[in-house]
Amino acid sequence: MFGLSAPPPATDHLTTIIGLWPDLEDALAARQQTEWPPVMGLARILLDDDARAEQAAERLDTSAEAPGARPVPISIDALDTMRDVAARLVYLADVIAAEIQLPPMAPAPRGGGWTPEEIARRDQLAAEDAADPRRWTWPTRAEDSAGHRSRPVPARQPLARTAIGASAWLAARLEARPGPFLPLGPSRIADIAAVAADCVYRVETALRIARRAAVVSWPCPACRGQLELHGGDGQPPTMACTDCGRSWHSGAVA
Repeated sequence: MFGLSAPPPATDHLTTIIGLWPDLEDALAARQQTEWPPVMGLARILLDDDARAEQAAERLDTSAEAPGARPVPISIDALDTMRDVAARLVYLADVIAAEIQLPPMAPAPRGGGWTPEEIARRDQLAAEDAADPRRWTWPTRAEDSAGHRSRPVPARQPLARTAIGASAWLAARLEARPGPFLPLGPSRIADIAAVAADCVYRVETALRIARRAAVVSWPCPACRGQLELHGGDGQPPTMACTDCGRSWHSGAVA
């Protein structure tokens, strides 16, 4: 009987997010890049000088509302991606920790016949358990909206509530590392895998290293079928017809 284990790609995705996060931070200072699909030069990929394609390209290139590079001080793509990815990962860690993280050890009871040495030792162990760096922590709140005390918060926060901190904590849970936790179970493993896959795609897309496809608004010059543009990963874009299968790559027809 094989034990339950996490799919390797889930841990790989979380590790990739941690590794690429500094690049995403660096991208904040970069000038906003052309959005995908690029609105300028699509027709130039095609060999055929179809009038409709040229007219469409001209309208897109000259439109005041056309998306593309703007003189903004930071990359909006990078900023939005960082906010969204961090929020999703931290929220997922919050939910899973609430379900599998064991509560800290209670301090020694007073007046229970314990010796001062026993009380001191138990209190020390309880403090160390609460401050265990393997624990995930929630935001510190003295009271909730109903006026009741919220869940205890450790004396120090072991992991920052950031994308990197949440990714590291989730990856450790997927790898079943020791700690004050219950097993994840298949449904939680699947949840982590789904969120990790989507988040790593968002990060790679913002860094222009994820290849994407987009439908083109004008027809194939050969058969009038549907064209798709593939690219966005830093490699030369490719135009392909989903009907006849013909493709164009950097001015060469295939």
